[in-house]
Amino acid sequence: MTAAAPFVLLHGWACPTATWRPVAERLTAAGHHVVVPELLGYGPGPSRLQERAWTLEAAAHDVARVLERAGSPAVVAGHSLGGSVAATVAALRPELVTAVAFVGMVPVPPGAATAERLSRMFLGSEGPPSREAIEACLAAWYGTVPEDPGLAAELKTAFGVPGPVLRGSLRAALGGVQPGVTETLTGPVAVVLGANDRTRPPEDVERLLAAHPDWSLTTVPDAGHMVQWEAPDACASALASLAEGL
Repeated sequence: MTAAAPFVLLHGWACPTATWRPVAERLTAAGHHVVVPELLGYGPGPSRLQERAWTLEAAAHDVARVLERAGSPAVVAGHSLGGSVAATVAALRPELVTAVAFVGMVPVPPGAATAERLSRMFLGSEGPPSREAIEACLAAWYGTVPEDPGLAAELKTAFGVPGPVLRGSLRAALGGVQPGVTETLTGPVAVVLGANDRTRPPEDVERLLAAHPDWSLTTVPDAGHMVQWEAPDACASALASLAEGL
């Protein structure tokens, strides 16, 4: 049963599914079935989704369709915005989720400085984001741009989704989950954080974790917000341990 536990890995705001690839490869090698879907509106092709229609609930229902096709309850792990979607899926459709993992986040809103910076760079106009804004995010998240030109292009492409999707999903990311959602999570929960991540106020993170002493916590030294990208071995190990404990 442990080896067959399926995983659904949800990417963050303006992130491609490639950010989960190193972890997905490790989980697959360990015998798990792994699905890495694109969040609502992030897939290829045009989208008619309006900005106000991109909500955590809408994204959660979209992920629920992926889970329904999986055929059995899955461990749903989400990075950043994906973590808020994972929590919302577990709250709305608990029969589809056997455990939740929050990666590079806990479900509290980002800090004021992060929210102000992202709002200024990406919500100030309805046009496409500037090259400077994209490069600032890439530098903050990934450090140096990967030498592989295909991978570098993939990381940038996530900012090229339709404007209503990019802005709507950012507003959802900044707003966070609905109050009380974390109290509905009755299954096992794991948290994987980079020690250098300051996206969310440390005091808010500590307060939420103290309120949920049954959640397992893995803090990865020398990693930041993109902990699953920077430290895939540690992240995959924490997720595998979550599945083994079911």
